[in-house]
Amino acid sequence: MAKKNTKDNTIINVDEVYTKTEKFVDKNRKLLTLVLGGAVLIILSFMGYRLLVLLPAEKKAEEATFQAEYYFAIDSLDLAQYGDGFSAGLEEIMKDYAGTYAASRAAFQVGVINRNAGLFEEAIQAFDKVDLDDDVIGPMSLAGMGDCYSDVKDYAHAAEYFLKAADAADAGLAGKFLSPIYHYKRAITLIELGRIKEAKDVLSHIVSEHPDSREYQTALALGESL
Repeated sequence: MAKKNTKDNTIINVDEVYTKTEKFVDKNRKLLTLVLGGAVLIILSFMGYRLLVLLPAEKKAEEATFQAEYYFAIDSLDLAQYGDGFSAGLEEIMKDYAGTYAASRAAFQVGVINRNAGLFEEAIQAFDKVDLDDDVIGPMSLAGMGDCYSDVKDYAHAAEYFLKAADAADAGLAGKFLSPIYHYKRAITLIELGRIKEAKDVLSHIVSEHPDSREYQTALALGESL
């Protein structure tokens, strides 16, 4: 004889649930009011800080950096870095407007100037002040640090920063252009370190993942020669 399956039918008393909810609200009304009020205050404070502090600071920083970036673009690097006596230089902008996008760009440009001048420690310090969440100058700053370490023959740190730069580029908008450059630089530093297998793996990655890049042919030829 087959057993008869039985199911418990659970009946929810909606009125009872509402009553319990109302009791909870009544009992904890003061606490709930404080919690909700605190949340609203945090939101309003953030909005006020953005409107009254961040946006005006960004606008002021952009205005301040215009002349310095013009000098940087035309290779008047001393004027770009230190100012012309009337307009602020990149060094001043980097410090006085810290936390703004303009200051982050200024830090990157100071890093480039110092790196090209052979001031590698100063360049690394400047690159380190760049907002690394930026899709373009973030990866470029990490690669700039890699270049500095490579120039002083600290290939271990160079390989580390080229990897960070490639990963950051892959995660951003400029990945197709920047990433193979930084992977290739990492492969070169790995060869300098004698880590040939790792270098070949990186070169193979460029060949397979970036066939349209400018580094493709060079990576292919170098990989086959190792």
